[in-house]
Amino acid sequence: MLDEIDDLVCQSTRTLCSVASVLPRRAMLHQEMEDAERAAERGYFLPDEDERVRGAFARYLGVRAALHGTIRDLEPVFHDEKSPISDHQRLRVFAVAFCAACMLMRSARFIVDSYARSKIVWRKLDEAEPRYGLPCQQFSKIYSSSTHPYTVWRFYRAVEFARKHADAIRDLGDESDIAPIIELLQEEEHEALHISKRAEARNRFRYLWHSLNRRRNSTLNNILFAIFEGSGRAISELQNPFHAKRVSSDVIREARRLLRPGDVIVTRHDDAVSNLFLPGYWPHAALYVGSTEERRALGVQMDEERWIRGRDPVRVLEARKDGVRFRCLTDTLRVDAFAVIRPKLESTALAQGLSRAAEHEGKFYDFEFDFRRSDRLVCTEVVYRGFHAVGGLEFRLTTRAGRPTFSAEDLLDLAVQSGFYEVVALYGENGNNQIATGATARDRLAASYSSVGSALKGGSPTG
Repeated sequence: MLDEIDDLVCQSTRTLCSVASVLPRRAMLHQEMEDAERAAERGYFLPDEDERVRGAFARYLGVRAALHGTIRDLEPVFHDEKSPISDHQRLRVFAVAFCAACMLMRSARFIVDSYARSKIVWRKLDEAEPRYGLPCQQFSKIYSSSTHPYTVWRFYRAVEFARKHADAIRDLGDESDIAPIIELLQEEEHEALHISKRAEARNRFRYLWHSLNRRRNSTLNNILFAIFEGSGRAISELQNPFHAKRVSSDVIREARRLLRPGDVIVTRHDDAVSNLFLPGYWPHAALYVGSTEERRALGVQMDEERWIRGRDPVRVLEARKDGVRFRCLTDTLRVDAFAVIRPKLESTALAQGLSRAAEHEGKFYDFEFDFRRSDRLVCTEVVYRGFHAVGGLEFRLTTRAGRPTFSAEDLLDLAVQSGFYEVVALYGENGNNQIATGATARDRLAASYSSVGSALKGGSPTG
């Protein structure tokens, strides 16, 4: 029994020492905090900022779970009065558990103090993100837990015990196996206790106000999303059942020979009612990811389940009303017109962009067209979130209907105007049923929406 407790103390000591260096502090999160400040000023996170901030938050949550696990393991030993352990051993157990509690309180307060006042940031941290295994509302749960009266009461009970036995705890520093904990505790205890009880009460009041606002916003957003989802699904299904799509099997076979991984396929249905609500002549986009062999040759990174879901004949990653999914090219090109544009990237950058885009596979479709959130995506977001800041590519969002968006024609502008992409092929625009390539395709593509689409570009975001 005593040996088991000593082993538990030693194991817990190693855990705390290993996680201490990755607990959030201002100096080590310099880049992420700059990202958050820029996002707050801008009103949304760019994809690379989103990844850095959420990656750091996910690492913190992992450390937080380890600290909670340490306390759960040690607390029963300390409180078990029937246990045969000596007072000295009980004090060793307490010192490790109390150090973990101080680390938890200090880091939670740092996260809350840093981000609670920025709605843009805390809403981002509250988003679910499957890429990092983040459930929803994690920031709010940390905020609630760290300010909850029961949590605070338990912590200050431990503080009182630590002060009562301060000399004995300090003397534990002479024992080699636990000395690192005593050194760590001196630093963490000072920072964790650097707050008055009045401030604790003020923080709880702020959380209650935060919770009220979050619940109000959440209720409103859920209602709006349900409305947008219902109407969006209904509109997307309204097509002429007697209309024969102009892209034939022969055209698809020819397009397949031209396509390369990383290409963007921008499409149009002539008979879609959604054309009335989406901007310009070209309303929809999909990402061509290539065959399994092409992806492996490029060095695209995906987990095993995605390799299975994305195996041949799947060659496209596309967001539609049923979500972000791998799809067959014949399904994507069951349309009336399409354009193909290609990013001017080296193979390493292509692999990076495709790998990042594939991480979003499986997410739901965003019927609100809200580019500020990344837990749900619209069609162009697959490209935007995969390739922004890769190899010098930059996607500038445009405000439409009061929200930052990136339409399919904004994507085409990167080929027609900016030079970040090149036009590979064009078919079917304004009834022109012949595939064009090269300069001819570029000129025809520019004409297809520079006149028709310019008057509409201030409308709704892309599909």
